Amino acid sequence: MAQSLSQKAVNNFVKGLVTEAAELTFPEGASVDELNCDLRRDGTRRRRLGVEYETGNVLSSFTLSDAEQTATGSWVNVGGNADLEFLVLQKGARLYFYNKGALPYSNQVESNSVNLASYQQSGSNGADTAKCQFTSIKGTLVVSSPEINTIAIQYSSGTFTVTQVSFEIRDFEFQGDTSTYFTNDSSPSQNRKYDAQNAGWNTGNGAPTDLTKRLTHPWYAGKDSDGNYDSAEWEKIYGGTTLTGNGHYKLDFFTKNRGSASGLSGLTKMTDTEASRFRCAESFSGRVFYAGIDSAENAGTILFSKLVETVDDLGVCHQQNDPTSEYLSDLLDTDGGTIRIPDAVKIQRLYAYQNSLFVFAENGVWQISGVDGVFRAASFSINRVTRVGILQPQTFVEAEGVPFWWSRFGIHTLQTDPVSGQGQEQNITIPTVQTFWDAIDADAKLKVTAVYDAINKRIYWGYPDASETVASKLNNFLILDVPLQAFFPWKISDQSSNTDCVIGLAFYSGYGASEVALDVTSNSGADDVVTSNGNDVVSTQISNTNTGDPAIVLICREGSNNKITFGAFTGIAFLDWTTTNYSSFAETGYDFVGDLVTKKNAPYIVTYCRVTETGFTGNENDGYEAVRPSGLKVSASWDFAEAFGTAQQVYRLKYPLFPNNSNLSDFNYPDDVITSRTKIRGHGRSMRIKYESEQGKDFLLLGWGLVQGRNPRY
Repeated sequence: MAQSLSQKAVNNFVKGLVTEAAELTFPEGASVDELNCDLRRDGTRRRRLGVEYETGNVLSSFTLSDAEQTATGSWVNVGGNADLEFLVLQKGARLYFYNKGALPYSNQVESNSVNLASYQQSGSNGADTAKCQFTSIKGTLVVSSPEINTIAIQYSSGTFTVTQVSFEIRDFEFQGDTSTYFTNDSSPSQNRKYDAQNAGWNTGNGAPTDLTKRLTHPWYAGKDSDGNYDSAEWEKIYGGTTLTGNGHYKLDFFTKNRGSASGLSGLTKMTDTEASRFRCAESFSGRVFYAGIDSAENAGTILFSKLVETVDDLGVCHQQNDPTSEYLSDLLDTDGGTIRIPDAVKIQRLYAYQNSLFVFAENGVWQISGVDGVFRAASFSINRVTRVGILQPQTFVEAEGVPFWWSRFGIHTLQTDPVSGQGQEQNITIPTVQTFWDAIDADAKLKVTAVYDAINKRIYWGYPDASETVASKLNNFLILDVPLQAFFPWKISDQSSNTDCVIGLAFYSGYGASEVALDVTSNSGADDVVTSNGNDVVSTQISNTNTGDPAIVLICREGSNNKITFGAFTGIAFLDWTTTNYSSFAETGYDFVGDLVTKKNAPYIVTYCRVTETGFTGNENDGYEAVRPSGLKVSASWDFAEAFGTAQQVYRLKYPLFPNNSNLSDFNYPDDVITSRTKIRGHGRSMRIKYESEQGKDFLLLGWGLVQGRNPRY
């Protein structure tokens, strides 16, 4: 009996890599394995471009050693200019700033930098041992790290002004044994005296100096008809076992010097010191929130500033009104304060979205919200979203307002309920690439850094090879196309020696601004205007710019001298670093042609590729070569075999070409799509197809069609 023949068309091979499906349940459109392919939302698949330096790239004046860490951030609204944005690059213990508003990007570094070592905390392991986190508010950059005191950086006309943020809180901690505070004590301890003064006693302005009274109600509760304190009247008031309000004293958060504040000696905690520093900061609701202290006492402590008007407000983390005041003791909505999440362990990242602040710790995620959608110091709620925490803060990335992060178990996101606004955690690797993710080296996961391409809607997670000796090197990328919800991996090839490498990622929107200094003249430019002491008068103005196509910018280290420059995935020679080949391939899932029993073959496969050539280079004497030529090979595997058959070229031009000497940019091929029919040898119960690249050549795969034959006998 003759074979039954059927046809199959594949035109949507863009579901990305899937490792969580068995041979018999593999989804259509996904790949069993792939590398260095670019998934496109029109259903096509293309070879990724090579890594190369930007046109006109410039090397930095500084070098990056193998041991130095890097971190990047964005400083928006620089100096209050909405069009001015800086890329912030941490290189070890120093911050450098690149204006995003002009080309080449590598030549836009500001002449001044910030030395983080000047702000190391006492006992620090070194400012270069921890990566900084950044947030912006009212044109000021706030920089936090567990190894430095938090700083605020302001910018004006090329000058950076750095202010170390001093954090001030009110002391709401009782120092003595509060169980004894419900009765008078004729010989109070020093701790009790402090607590009495912190509750308003012996603080002047009519407050009595007597510190023997029970601390159940404020001193001004007992006054005579003239409004003066009267001990007898005060004693008439029954306080029960209520503790009076406290918080009169304002202390430095990291060095609580209670002796200096109160004038007392002999306190159990004369000076209460916090050795750790804030790991993260985030601007939210007009203020800045700080968290990430590693000590047992303050691991779950979050400070938030008052509404920020000036840089001096950044560390005011307490209520303005004295809580022990007789008349004005209310907590204001605009005040700063403290939030405590006792069960949070090692807070790594803060993220503000809509009307909530999300707190990412090692052991879970919490959501802080205003009770009516607006955060106020006087009213907010705390809700634990999930017990799945974050592995390290650089894995975090925000895409279209939705957070994504790596935990110890996979990659996660939050879906927000549109009615309640509450977040719900979802693991997105379990149904897709969990096996691939699990295979990433554990140490490499600790060095992951992430960036979101807001134009092309893709998240890039970069990480090093296992046992990589260059601390900041990134040569592997796991990419998530957010609209497609598809993962796909890329890998940058190293040169044979002194290899260039990627050490950071940044997103450039393609728009920006730059400062322009204009000479001030008079008389239609004839006379130069100077000051009384002879200095030239200039006017600094802002020029808006459009740098062209937005892109993920690669921050690179040049291999021969270790200096910094910028690059991108833009090389149309399809070689990394212009010299090194890389492989691009994709393997389809298992095709059983409708049944699991009979054997099949596929006599022919018809492949459709788009023409990629854009012209010619060369001349009549030396010959001509096509610009951006394509090459694509196909092979097949039968019956679950790991090995594929001999690869065959499927990008075959059918018609001869004659370059137009007067216009070499004219490729002038009659067809836009190359169609080729290729014979596939072999047979079995299932088949897989592999498409792979050819060195130095492009490909753009539209799809393919198969003629499939099925045997009538088992």
